[in-house]
Amino acid sequence: MKILRKEEGQTLVLTALCMTAMLGFMALAIDVGVLFRSKRQMQTAADAAAIAAAQNYMWNASSTLARSAGQSASASNGFTNNTNNATVTINTPPLSGPNAGAAGFVEAIVAQPIGTAFMGMFGLNTVSVSARAVAGAPTSGSACIYLMAASGTGLSVKGAYDIEAPGCGVYVNSPDSNALKVTGNGGTLNAAFLDVVGDNSGNHTTSPTTDTLNAGTRSTPWGNLSGPSYPSGCTSTTALTSITTANVASVSGSAGNNVVCFTGSNVSLGDGVVLPGASNGVVYVFEGNVTIPTGATVAFGSGTVSPATGCTTNCAFSNEVGAVMELAGSSSTLNQASNSILNMYAPTGGAYDGIAILQPSSNTTELQIQFGSNNEVLDGYIYAPGAEVYMQDNGGGVTASGLVAGSLYENSSTLDIYTNYDTAHPTTTKNRTLVLVE
Repeated sequence: MKILRKEEGQTLVLTALCMTAMLGFMALAIDVGVLFRSKRQMQTAADAAAIAAAQNYMWNASSTLARSAGQSASASNGFTNNTNNATVTINTPPLSGPNAGAAGFVEAIVAQPIGTAFMGMFGLNTVSVSARAVAGAPTSGSACIYLMAASGTGLSVKGAYDIEAPGCGVYVNSPDSNALKVTGNGGTLNAAFLDVVGDNSGNHTTSPTTDTLNAGTRSTPWGNLSGPSYPSGCTSTTALTSITTANVASVSGSAGNNVVCFTGSNVSLGDGVVLPGASNGVVYVFEGNVTIPTGATVAFGSGTVSPATGCTTNCAFSNEVGAVMELAGSSSTLNQASNSILNMYAPTGGAYDGIAILQPSSNTTELQIQFGSNNEVLDGYIYAPGAEVYMQDNGGGVTASGLVAGSLYENSSTLDIYTNYDTAHPTTTKNRTLVLVE
């Protein structure tokens, strides 16, 4: 009975029991920590996969290509589809969540069973962990004039210049001290912002929108866009030196013939010529120069402009059947004689969505887009990232939907971007802000 009343050793028993519980909790904490770490790594991979797939889909409108891009991005972050029991699923559009079925959005799901260190004692050898992300481009970009020269003067304005882009901004990429040059104070720049990476070497600033100097850098949404493969990629080639209303049908494109090449050193477009477009765009590739004679009116693609005449502000575009002019040669130029008119309607789909005039960066020849007192309507972007776009003619101007160029020289002319392409086509333009939405 005395032995039963002894209390020696009870602390050791209680300690042993508590240590067992403590070790169990420690084991649980280790396993849970491993699972949370894996979850965090998967979330990083899923975010990268969603962004990469959404960007690819925005460019190519191909679920297959988007899936490949998303899975590649996930692999770069440690989770390769069908490797180590990992799965990387890309859904375009998302199958669940608030953006389920929404066009232009991409869902990425990364999953993998994760082995446990201690839970196996309770029959739980693996735990399935997954992460999900959705990316898309719900809004258009904030800039519609990108001047991308890496050095020197990006924007030079002089005299009675007039740049009207109240719904979007102007970005000047050059970091140099003369990135912006303002000569005189008789002009107008009316935009949402004017961001200049470098400095202003002129004697004046712009008004009413003043310049923001030493701004942060941006990149254009198109990257270094080039035209289609040619001439092997062309369904037809021609050395015609003159395109008239009589022969345009024999050389123009269609939905099944979306690349047409002209190999002549100089191709003249006669008055009244309309080079027809297609739903995803026809690209007219000019390996030499393009000339529009005095007083001639020429159109690429077709569409409805409202108001039909005198459209310089708040133009509305609809029913576009798009076409692209590509100045493909290393020195191809657009020669517009006095008072000629070039109206263009960019594609609203396909690889060249939103591009009206395409001058690849390999062609650094100055691009003059306006000459004389007439006004032109370009429903789409002027894309010439390696060249200077030149505008000089008091009394005339261009109503465009956006501009990407190496630089812009604007002297006593008018550039109107009252209705930018991105706002008019928010779900198809390439100039969209790509973000994670879930």
